[in-house]
Amino acid sequence: MQDEKMIAAIRQAGIVQGAKQMEDRNRRLQEEFGLRVSDTAEYALVASCFSPYLSPRDMTAFRKLLDHFGVDYTLLQKEHCCGAMFFMHALDDQHEGDLERANELAREFLDRNLEQAREVGASKIVAYCAGCDTILSSLQDACAEEMIWHPTLLARLFQGGELDLQADYYSGCHRFRRAFIGSMPDVDSIVAALSRIDGLELHHLDSELCCTNPTQLESLVSSLEYETIIVPCASCAMSLGKALADKGEYRIARLSEVLWAAIDGHEL
Repeated sequence: MQDEKMIAAIRQAGIVQGAKQMEDRNRRLQEEFGLRVSDTAEYALVASCFSPYLSPRDMTAFRKLLDHFGVDYTLLQKEHCCGAMFFMHALDDQHEGDLERANELAREFLDRNLEQAREVGASKIVAYCAGCDTILSSLQDACAEEMIWHPTLLARLFQGGELDLQADYYSGCHRFRRAFIGSMPDVDSIVAALSRIDGLELHHLDSELCCTNPTQLESLVSSLEYETIIVPCASCAMSLGKALADKGEYRIARLSEVLWAAIDGHEL
């Protein structure tokens, strides 16, 4: 059974956390990270329910990159959850009818986001979160707007920079996306963008290893060569961060942080 309280919270406030956290989330996005709400825009940004809390540094760097590249974007006035959590529960629990119900909810919430995007004239929807991107990609045929994961957008825009750094790179296995729609996101374009950074030396970790599997996570950690690990996905960053918390001076760097450092000229 889908969580009716969660559904009601999304319908009321847009986000899973409900009305109590909506104001704080919007404050973070606009006042702390500097993301804007505009009356017209080419891109509508879906920031996700949890990313403002999981990825504050990277979302700030992402905003700086959007400004640097002159991207015409806006947050939605009342963004609605993509519904990924309902699909995850349905895939894990295997209760009859849950996948169909999850799909109905995702389409309902997408329609509410699309209505707002169309009001500002946006022709592209940028999903910051990999989970949001998975759901939006699964519904691409239901709308004319292009659905883009934010690293894919950055890879299109980024032409090069300089960063004196040796780092491990983990693309993530994207287990949920592969189970749900049978494909990986465009991770090749991310690697291509990183290859345009002079002075950056990468050691690629095995993307078949899943950071949510304890044994495979242990293998990931044991294969690290450097103290900096670059990951495009917030969930992977969180899993690796927890696994490395007591193992030394490791740091997890997200894609926007790396690209902005390479452009701006500051140390990561």
